[in-house]
Amino acid sequence: MRTLKILAAVPIEREFDALADALRELGLSETSVRIGRLPALAFGEDAPLTVAAGGLGKAQFAIQTLHLAERIADLDLVVCAGTSGGLDASLGIGDVVAATETVEHDFKYGMSDKPHPRFAGCGRALSGLRAAVESDPPPFAVRFGAIASGDEGIADARRAREIRERFGALAVAWEGAGGARAAEFAGVPFLEIRGVSDGAGESAPDEFERNIPAAMRNVAWVLEVLARVEVGEFPLC
Repeated sequence: MRTLKILAAVPIEREFDALADALRELGLSETSVRIGRLPALAFGEDAPLTVAAGGLGKAQFAIQTLHLAERIADLDLVVCAGTSGGLDASLGIGDVVAATETVEHDFKYGMSDKPHPRFAGCGRALSGLRAAVESDPPPFAVRFGAIASGDEGIADARRAREIRERFGALAVAWEGAGGARAAEFAGVPFLEIRGVSDGAGESAPDEFERNIPAAMRNVAWVLEVLARVEVGEFPLC
């Protein structure tokens, strides 16, 4: 039985470089590849994990993720892998949030009161991750819950609290909803994985720059776990 074939799309270059370094530290072999118009790295024996640049912001991330997903044969899972601002007080720097759903918090319908778009995370992948965390807990917290997605830098405690209370999100980041839409269009299951780099407060910009390596190191641990999840005879999600 084969394991999952995963595309990990990473928003920005600093996150990409930190993730690649962390995967190398975990002992995964790598190969440089090109997928359509974009360079990428394939990690692991038989290359189950492809890491590529997704781009900054929901729109660019959706474009590049769709470009990649439609060119990788037998792809099982698209992962938006990056950093985030923690909205829950119990989350520390380097903790990881696995999104049971990604909610697009800045999608506005104008005069309509329709609910904000929500995209479910892949259930089988989440179950595999839960099992791994329970059997061999990492030295950081892995939390399961909603991640708020929007093209808005959150560096204000009041705004962070508002998003937390309105959407029940554990963390906030930019690109997830774009990745979810791209994966849905490509017909591939989706999951957002975010390492906490800052507290989404006034000091968030400085914290973000300082903590990218720590956050992405732990995202790498999660991706390595997901790349060992076996594909059964039924659809993944």
